[in-house]
Amino acid sequence: MVSFKNHKHNLSRLDEMAKMITHRGPDDEGYALFDEEHSNYRIYFGKDTPKDVVDSNLKFAPKNRYQYQGERFSVGLAHRRLSIVDLTSTGHQPMCDESGRYWIVFNGEIYNFEEIRKELKEIGYSFFSTCDTEVILKSYMAWGKECQNKFNGMWAIVIWDNQERRLWVSRDRFGIKPMYYMFHDDFFIVCSEIKAILPILKLLPNTKEFYAYLLDGPSESHPETFFKDVYRFPNGCSATYSTKEKKKSLFFENYWELRPLDFDNSAFSSKRLREYAEEYYFLLEDAVKKRLRADVKVGCALSGGLDSSSITYVANKLREEAGIDEKIITFSNIYGELNEKYCDESDFIDKVVDFLGVESHRAMPRNKDILAMNDKGIWYGENCNDKLNIAPFNTFKICSDIGLKVALDGQGADEQLGGYGRFWNNYFSATSKLKFDYWTSMLRKPISLRDAISFAFFSREYFESKDIRVMMEYQKRISRILDREYRLSRNVFKKDNYFTNVNKAFNWSINNSVKRLLRIMDFNSMAFSVETRQPFMDYRLIKFLNNLPSVYKLHMGWSKYIARIAFSDKLPHEIVWRKDKQGWPMPLKEWVKGDIGTVISREIQRSAFLNEILNRHKIKFDDYSSITLRLYFRLYNITRVGFMFFNNREGLNI
Repeated sequence: MVSFKNHKHNLSRLDEMAKMITHRGPDDEGYALFDEEHSNYRIYFGKDTPKDVVDSNLKFAPKNRYQYQGERFSVGLAHRRLSIVDLTSTGHQPMCDESGRYWIVFNGEIYNFEEIRKELKEIGYSFFSTCDTEVILKSYMAWGKECQNKFNGMWAIVIWDNQERRLWVSRDRFGIKPMYYMFHDDFFIVCSEIKAILPILKLLPNTKEFYAYLLDGPSESHPETFFKDVYRFPNGCSATYSTKEKKKSLFFENYWELRPLDFDNSAFSSKRLREYAEEYYFLLEDAVKKRLRADVKVGCALSGGLDSSSITYVANKLREEAGIDEKIITFSNIYGELNEKYCDESDFIDKVVDFLGVESHRAMPRNKDILAMNDKGIWYGENCNDKLNIAPFNTFKICSDIGLKVALDGQGADEQLGGYGRFWNNYFSATSKLKFDYWTSMLRKPISLRDAISFAFFSREYFESKDIRVMMEYQKRISRILDREYRLSRNVFKKDNYFTNVNKAFNWSINNSVKRLLRIMDFNSMAFSVETRQPFMDYRLIKFLNNLPSVYKLHMGWSKYIARIAFSDKLPHEIVWRKDKQGWPMPLKEWVKGDIGTVISREIQRSAFLNEILNRHKIKFDDYSSITLRLYFRLYNITRVGFMFFNNREGLNI
């Protein structure tokens, strides 16, 4: 953070701000204060700073417990560390170079740091650590802001130039790692989580975003949040801020943009399919290989679908090739109760586990814990899911229970390879001439004639809505509250892109909808101090698939066709050619019928926070039993956000 006025008030509470995100880094903490006028600095430790850090001879090693002293210090850096690579004191942050001019705080991982370090050594740079943080710092010193183009990873980076009195801030290409910023009268702050601001400022609700959430669900594709004047730092961007400038603003620069394929009318070729499948496997294997780099245990999320099974296969194979005797560890969220069997993936998980011989850990959330888990998901995530936050939260709780600090998962594959049913819409509506064999294949393969017809005209999801009239009515009521500019910035009404070609729809998903899932993964995993890594979000693989004709992704009624071909001889047939994969399935209808539904309905009806938002524009739902489950859970989640962040949080058990 950078304080403008009242330095003592803000910087004296820097340790309290860091404490709010202890879950992101329980292994170490550090602080640095800077005197802008004289370019002096002081560094401090906290109660979680290891003794070997304090006792080291590092230039950035703190010697005194954090205590703000003197009005001349107006810039402060704070960091909480989750030790993944280089577990020694040399990985401590804030970190500086040998001269003390450049300082860095960094959240994330740069997977190709070993290759970049080798390149830096060749041009004369030396290193005192084996961690990726120092590689980032030296890369910035060598190449300036262009260094971010060399990184393959996920990151939120802040570098302070103590000589030029300038901050440089960068976020990864796809927004895998969160970062927020805020300008206030007496400070500017950049942080990993919004709750870090709470010790120094009472935040106000951004009512527009709540209306947009009711209308269109959660979004990560635009700047605004649930909190007034707190903004998402855009992905694929960097920015500079100079304390020499009187104007309090950030100058953003895009360094990465993923554009859709200009044409998408290539004819299918079996020969090219084999070539593309080999390239696909090579890129995925290398993405997994780089994401296995860690000095701690690494495991794989396993849902029983093709994506997670592919990652598990590759990770296990790489371990065997490296001569590691232990099989890869997998973890899964399951449902085993009789009335929840339809969303239980255990049988498919069993097939993969037995086939690969990997270690399997599973857990089933108990009904009595459902709402408490959802509350914790909202608190740690500072946002809401479309439904309840149970499956991802319980999944990463398993990691914590078995001692995993790094987890690989399959996010991003569905968005690139057509894993969602809505993409068949694009296939049928945007293809001018459909051959007879494609139509007949729909009858033989996963897509039924009924689905094909519905997709050809509109969304299957739309046809299967609980009550179309209710859906349309509440959309009409809420949409008129939001001005056109705001709707466009949030991509409201553009989510499905029904009438564009397939590759453009895939491109839109990577640039927009996948961000929500990435946020869910990050906040739920970090709630348990577990780092998630997504091989399918490797920018090289994304670039390859983005420029691949869609006929190799959706083909003969099959989604993810190229991926199925690539793994057809590597995984069980039942997994590769599975037709009914579900994404984070939950028995929501069963839960709502019982005590859980009673509690939710009561909370919706009595929430003063929710009623204030709805009554402001005279939005009223006469019968909560008639609304869709999706809207039902959105209303409930708003009540919990209001309680946790905008009401008195006394007694909150998080």
